[in-house]
Amino acid sequence: DDNRDSSQADRIQHFRESAIAEGYLCRNIPKQYGGSEQPADALRGQVIREEFDAAHAPMEPRGIGTMMLVPTLLDRGEEWQKEKFVGPTIRGEITWCQGYSEPGSGSDLASLMTKGEIDGDDWVINGQKIWTSGAKHANYMFCLVRTEPDAKKHAGISYLLIDMKSPGIDVRPLRQMTGSSEFNEVFLNDVRTPKDWIVGKRGEGWLVSRTTLKHERNSIGGAAQTLSLLNALVDLAKTRKIDGRPAIEDPGIR
Repeated sequence: DDNRDSSQADRIQHFRESAIAEGYLCRNIPKQYGGSEQPADALRGQVIREEFDAAHAPMEPRGIGTMMLVPTLLDRGEEWQKEKFVGPTIRGEITWCQGYSEPGSGSDLASLMTKGEIDGDDWVINGQKIWTSGAKHANYMFCLVRTEPDAKKHAGISYLLIDMKSPGIDVRPLRQMTGSSEFNEVFLNDVRTPKDWIVGKRGEGWLVSRTTLKHERNSIGGAAQTLSLLNALVDLAKTRKIDGRPAIEDPGIR
């Protein structure tokens, strides 16, 4: 029930806060933004992740925000952006989606057409994004927008942050053949975001996006995550049955 779910969430949050205080989680994030600020030690970090996984202990909240946006802000964000967004993101209080791909801009991302123009103290954004994971439930989006229409395509893009509750945002889930709807179309019609909600300088969004993608590659290549998925798959094969026998005994499954 709701009370049980709330109690479980509170216990997980308390555990994470204690683990941060002891230096086990959010090791590369400065203390002033809610991390534990530990010395760089890849081996120690890997051991911690493997031990936490073996104990089924909560790690940092997974998601685009913690894996991609937070390290991007630490590398390239303004001080106020770090203070406003990093802590709530690593605590799981806010979630993010990524506004990159467009219907005509997938592999050639720099050809994107979503545009942003300054109007007073705001950017006004118009365009469409597609294959946006988690957009239906995200609180914010980090978004690539063409702000310099006369510049060469890679030089005309800015990296903006957008509140997903802003008027003019229409999120439409894309139903997959599995029946789920993890991906979405996002339509932006005269969406306004403050003009200082830009990461990096105007027209340097492509450079900032490369920082984000670097951190994405780092996050999906971890051995601990792969081992965790493999162990979960083995456990599933042990419990599911085919013709009355555990699936793991089937040569095709093995």
